Amino acid sequence: MGERWWRQAGLAAVTGVTLMVTSFCLDAGPATAEAQSSSAQGPLPTLPTLPSPSLTVSLPPVKPPKVTLPPIKPPTVQPPPIPSATASTRPTAPPATVPPTSGKLPRVGVPAPPSADGPMVSPGSAPALIAGDPGADLYPQPPVDAAVTPQARQVAALSDVEHRIQYLENVLARTRDDLTRVQRGPDPVLHLLMSLTAGGDADASPFAVADSADVVDTPTGRAVALSGAISSGQAELIGRRTEEARLRQEISRRVRTVPAVAAPARTVATVGEGRLGRPLSGRLTSKYGTRFDPYYHVWQLHAGVDLAAPVGTPILAAADGRVSRAGWYGGYGNYTCIDHGRADGQRLSTCYGHQSKLMVSPGQRIRAGQVIGLVGSTGASTGPHLHFEVRLGGRPVDPLPWI
Repeated sequence: MGERWWRQAGLAAVTGVTLMVTSFCLDAGPATAEAQSSSAQGPLPTLPTLPSPSLTVSLPPVKPPKVTLPPIKPPTVQPPPIPSATASTRPTAPPATVPPTSGKLPRVGVPAPPSADGPMVSPGSAPALIAGDPGADLYPQPPVDAAVTPQARQVAALSDVEHRIQYLENVLARTRDDLTRVQRGPDPVLHLLMSLTAGGDADASPFAVADSADVVDTPTGRAVALSGAISSGQAELIGRRTEEARLRQEISRRVRTVPAVAAPARTVATVGEGRLGRPLSGRLTSKYGTRFDPYYHVWQLHAGVDLAAPVGTPILAAADGRVSRAGWYGGYGNYTCIDHGRADGQRLSTCYGHQSKLMVSPGQRIRAGQVIGLVGSTGASTGPHLHFEVRLGGRPVDPLPWI
């Protein structure tokens, strides 16, 4: 009984060792395992192949951040403003160091106008000066007296209105050029509006269709703004022209009641019952008033009349007086002014520009009809002629009612 138990225990131990060796052989390789198992107890059953586990990690998709850029809006182009002005406010050119005032274009890099006795403005710099201040005087202006009498205040009002007209004309000229450039652009909407309104009502604006829309900064929108500025400027210009005509008529009507200045130059033919003698018998080529200057090609106040005559023609003093200025005077070239006393309650003077030769000096007493110089084409002149002025209190008035 004890021997049997021992045998069974030994057999179990041998079987356990065999199983351990078989398992080791399977891990080492199929050839070795088959050899050992054949020698021990024959072929073993094929073990099922277990699938090797795979680890799958699912991450949530990464969404890129949404970046929103602000819209890029092109700069807005505004037409040159046409500010309102009263008749008592004359737009003048501020110094170059003074910031531009409201309603004026910036004066970046624009030199200040020359001083009264300085050199004349060159034709090349005139457009820049007018762009900085459309009401700037390119010709020097002598000092003026205080307007203390009703007649003087009326002449001062005329001067302010005339310079406002000059300002408006220069602004309108530039605005029309800007509108022409915009209309030439490749904007199909603008061209369509122009073609649809062509040949229609002459008083209708070609941009009336776009006026009701919320225009953006496009050629069409700029054309609408420029067209509106032109209409506004033209409306004011008509009113200013009417005011100028009224003031000039009133001033000229009073001239007929002013006594003749002492000893006018009657040796030269006069016009009607003039108060002054005619300085020469040349042909009238340009009248008094605001005009497109033939030398500077901008709008300027023509402060006198032009009388054509050959170079060297003698210039006669319009009346007795004393020379207050004789010399070079900017765009006037060789320029002479003579004070004749008082008329219409104001200081009366006559001035003579563009002379080829001066024949008097400041402070000299002059007799009516005396030769004071010779006709020339000095200064801002396009040909030989005499520029003749009549000034009351230093302010220019139309010379024709006086001579």
